[in-house]
Amino acid sequence: MLYHLGCGHQRLDSFINIDIQPTEVTDLVLDLNTLADLPGESADGFFSHAFFEHLYRDSRVAHLRAARERLRPTGFLCYMGLPDFQRIAEMYLSRGRGVEGPVFDLHNVYRYTHGHPEMGGTDWLAQLHKSLFDVAEIDHLLRDAGYPSYVIFRYVFPGDPPELNLSLGFYGTTVRRSISELQSAAHAFLLQFDGRFLAIDTLTFDGQRSLPDHAARAISSLPGLALRRVAYRAACRLAQMA
Repeated sequence: MLYHLGCGHQRLDSFINIDIQPTEVTDLVLDLNTLADLPGESADGFFSHAFFEHLYRDSRVAHLRAARERLRPTGFLCYMGLPDFQRIAEMYLSRGRGVEGPVFDLHNVYRYTHGHPEMGGTDWLAQLHKSLFDVAEIDHLLRDAGYPSYVIFRYVFPGDPPELNLSLGFYGTTVRRSISELQSAAHAFLLQFDGRFLAIDTLTFDGQRSLPDHAARAISSLPGLALRRVAYRAACRLAQMA
């Protein structure tokens, strides 16, 4: 069973299309901050486009962990359409080419960081982007959620110029796979969306991980997360002293 989360008005055949709001394409209407009400006991795959940034920050790791626990051993998770804040900031500071208008000004920044919530009308809160992302943030989230193997990718939206590679995505599995296998699997899966959600010839990979399953689970356990937080605080103190 394949799930398309946060489908909006984009229907995917052979997927169960789910959104928090009923549209002309939804098969199910669910709040996806949690996957507790998702039908079925296991899943072959989870896909989303321009969805994950709409979840509440405190729900992100729990959402990813719940998806991992639902996936079959051969299953996968592929989310895309996450605005890359680092590239957005670079484009703004360099006064690069805009998506709307000739210059990447604050209007363009707002378009990516907030998602035009005004367009949502009475549902503006659902439309609002509630998180910012870069490669390091996605890496931390997937590690904390216990994924042993994943790759992080970037790409250009169809019709945009090559320098506007502002979108990130990730492809993860519940069992260990080599980086080359993950990259090949991600490319093969995303190929069906060429010209719709991405220009496939702009696809590049920016981050990866491949660990034994038991090591990934240990890192994502409560003691493992606590140790990582202590190490992070220590690193911050050292940086302030430097």
